[in-house]
Amino acid sequence: MVKDEVLRALENSRGLRISGGRLAQELGVSRAAVWKAIESLRAEGMQIASTPGGGYCLPASDDSLTAPGVSALLHTHCFGHDLIVLPETDSTNTAIKQHYAATKGEGFTFIAERQTAGRGRLGRCFHSSSGLGLYTSVLLRPKMPLEHLNFLTIAAAVAVCQTIETCCGLCPQIKWVNDVLLDGRKICGILTEASIEGETGCIDYAIVGIGVNFRLDRESLPSDVQAVAGALADFTDELPRRAVLAAELLNQLETLYDHLCAGRTDEVLTPYRKRLSYLDQPIRVLAPAGAYDAICRGVNDAGNLLVERPDGTRETLQSGEISTRPLV
Repeated sequence: MVKDEVLRALENSRGLRISGGRLAQELGVSRAAVWKAIESLRAEGMQIASTPGGGYCLPASDDSLTAPGVSALLHTHCFGHDLIVLPETDSTNTAIKQHYAATKGEGFTFIAERQTAGRGRLGRCFHSSSGLGLYTSVLLRPKMPLEHLNFLTIAAAVAVCQTIETCCGLCPQIKWVNDVLLDGRKICGILTEASIEGETGCIDYAIVGIGVNFRLDRESLPSDVQAVAGALADFTDELPRRAVLAAELLNQLETLYDHLCAGRTDEVLTPYRKRLSYLDQPIRVLAPAGAYDAICRGVNDAGNLLVERPDGTRETLQSGEISTRPLV
């Protein structure tokens, strides 16, 4: 479509003005077609500046989050090609389950500027204020054994880390199983949910929800969340545009997902292990049968956490209802 080609050209020259005539010549279309595409993009929320005789420009400072803006930056073959961006929803995971899981294909992506009922692991609330983060969910239809479902969360955590490294130059770590940390503060939460076919026990679909904090309104957070929450703005003055981070996240996630679908779990576990926080350090294990102290000893080939009790006994933890925290 001409609209997509125009947007890609403007994205590739963000901050610079391009005349309508130049765009028409480079794309092999009429100037009227360029003008029509520009107006259509503006109607979809793109902040395209223009002056008579000065051409068109996407301001470098513009942080608008739109479907065309994200799509123009994708390098995926599937993820994000079917994409919805809305100002608000209750939960991006819930929205996909209720409205899109039955009809949309693999890679369908839902992004919201704000979640009114964002959810985290173990039923926790995920605070998702407007304009302060990236809140997205991706619909998957994985052909993999049910016991490999946890690898989707592992892949998502690695994708977030690699995206932040690429876009921000920061080096996050991962607290097993799904928290992305910078300097011990949680900057991202991940929630993977799945629907299982009762007759076959196979995965019908899975949804990977990811929330990344760009900035925090700390006063609006509960005191217990204030103590552990962090945001990218706490660690860099050069924040990427949210559309850039969203597109790169989809690029990274699709590559890792392709590895999983091909059975190459080592391609996901190796970078996960390199980023595992609290390795060989004391942690507190919170289990249904009671909490206890242990030493984090890494992650096995199934993605489970290996811990060592004070008496030397080693245990293998599956995510489920188990949680861990550092001892301070």
